[in-house]
Amino acid sequence: MNGAKRSEDALPRRAALALGLGLPVLARGAAAASGRLDLPEAAGATADPMPVWYHRPEAWRPGGPVVAVLHGVRRDGENYRNAWVPHAERLGFLLLVPEFTAAKFPGVRWYNFGNAGDDAGHVQPRDAWCFAVLDRAVAGARTALDAGEGGFALYGHSAGAQFAHRYLLLGGGAATRVVVANAGWYSMPDPAEAFPYGLSGLADDAALRAAFARPALILLGEADTDPHHPALRRDAQADRQGLYRFARGQAFFAAATARAAALGMPLAWALRTVPGVGHSNAGMAIAAAPLLLGA
Repeated sequence: MNGAKRSEDALPRRAALALGLGLPVLARGAAAASGRLDLPEAAGATADPMPVWYHRPEAWRPGGPVVAVLHGVRRDGENYRNAWVPHAERLGFLLLVPEFTAAKFPGVRWYNFGNAGDDAGHVQPRDAWCFAVLDRAVAGARTALDAGEGGFALYGHSAGAQFAHRYLLLGGGAATRVVVANAGWYSMPDPAEAFPYGLSGLADDAALRAAFARPALILLGEADTDPHHPALRRDAQADRQGLYRFARGQAFFAAATARAAALGMPLAWALRTVPGVGHSNAGMAIAAAPLLLGA
């Protein structure tokens, strides 16, 4: 009885919190719903709230799987949510798409790099990094949607994959599984190479050991081979990783495999490729969705 009373008391508190933010409150067993939450977030270049686009299948219940999806350079969270809704319905997971808006998280430094540093190699102290923003956005959305607490699986595509692999290398947060899809280029797992192409000043071998022990998947479209793609970084350091995304992803995984071996530990990551798919979130999502749930 005491447990039931605590549960009854908790719902009004969640409702009050959500209503105070102007957010929807969905009861357990509610009908399928899609929408947008605007969550308070202190980090970033402005004090603006952070949008989180969501879809909750009718059959989903607290304790069920949660997937967070990171959008690409267009910062188009709604489009990514819409592309992932059929997979959420088919596989029964709560879908959350935090939007790192260009106004609040401007440029590659604030989003792709997670504000861990800049192109000049100037690194930021840990309390300035934006990786924890993702964890707060997921936790805040779960509260607003009456979805309980817990971890989540993370998928990042393109610019979102840049954020996701640095999130993985530099701490990993609350994500229980990370899928890095079609990143344009990478911070290599090398503590001696300057950021952003390496991790000097940001991670040591102990941090890499922790990252290598986390379940992760490098997912590459086999047709993502355009060396002249307009959003692809081309400079001497990026080109050392390969001339296009498919090659660069393989180089990143090979570097992680070699580094893990040098540290005398197994690598909990895997590499998979998707035949016939280029630089397409929709194409990659078909392959990624079941993998996020461990299938």
